[in-house]
Amino acid sequence: MLDLDPHLLRAFLSVASVGTINGAAANLHRTQAAVSMQIRRLEEVVGAPLFVRSPKGLVLNEQGSLLVRFANDILALNEEVAKRIGQQCLQGRVKLGVVEDFAATRLIDILKSFREQNPKVHLDLIVDGNSQLATLLAQDKLDLVICDADEVSRKAGQISRNPLLIWSEQLTWTVCADFVESDVESLPVILFHEDCPWRQRAIESLTERGVNWTLVCEATTLVAMATAVQVGLGVGPMITATIPPGCRSLDHHPHFPAPISVDIGLYERNGASESARCLADFVIRTPGRLFVPRTPATALGTSLLVA
Repeated sequence: MLDLDPHLLRAFLSVASVGTINGAAANLHRTQAAVSMQIRRLEEVVGAPLFVRSPKGLVLNEQGSLLVRFANDILALNEEVAKRIGQQCLQGRVKLGVVEDFAATRLIDILKSFREQNPKVHLDLIVDGNSQLATLLAQDKLDLVICDADEVSRKAGQISRNPLLIWSEQLTWTVCADFVESDVESLPVILFHEDCPWRQRAIESLTERGVNWTLVCEATTLVAMATAVQVGLGVGPMITATIPPGCRSLDHHPHFPAPISVDIGLYERNGASESARCLADFVIRTPGRLFVPRTPATALGTSLLVA
């Protein structure tokens, strides 16, 4: 009897959709090696190869095409069972800490969907800075946290805090639409306050590019940063999803600082409740809405085509 693991089927459908292990790994926030292993394991379970190589990547063979139809049905049924049982049984209260950049943008739809499926789970949403959230996580005062991964490592001390998921974001230098680059002698810069770990990385970006700059404003919140940029006070680092109307990015401009890469992690406190674990899993299983895929690490020893 076949035992078709939903995790293997999700990996299979992702590879079938994009045609490469590389692309599937990015969509699933896994390494190439991990996705390759999942495909090999699924082929062992069904007892047949599922793909053939082509110049453009991996293409479904006859067995793979047949499995696609069943895989979609199995996963849909799996989601429906989880939804119906969850509505009946899952309850409690979850304290979710998140930086403002995600609470105000991409997380909204995910939390709405989770609440629709789990109406008896109550959510306490704590929106704060990266440093404050990392401290609360270290003290086990929050069930789940989405914030800067380096800051969590720094605040964890002797306690190992491994993220359930980690991905990369880009802070791009943002200006109001009518900002004129050629008129700038000393770049007017808006930075987050000193407690924010992204401030130092922004300063390093300016220094590395050799930019002559002047600090014209300090912003304590995302709203403050967006307001300062919108009114034309200067340039400020912002995640793409948070760039306000009437503003634009200086991304890849040769005479201005380069985008700043930051790692964001999803963390769970020690001894988290079932409701918290279910919410974390729900966030992880909702790709393409909260996360910008990181470039996967190079796979070693994979037998499948990586492109």
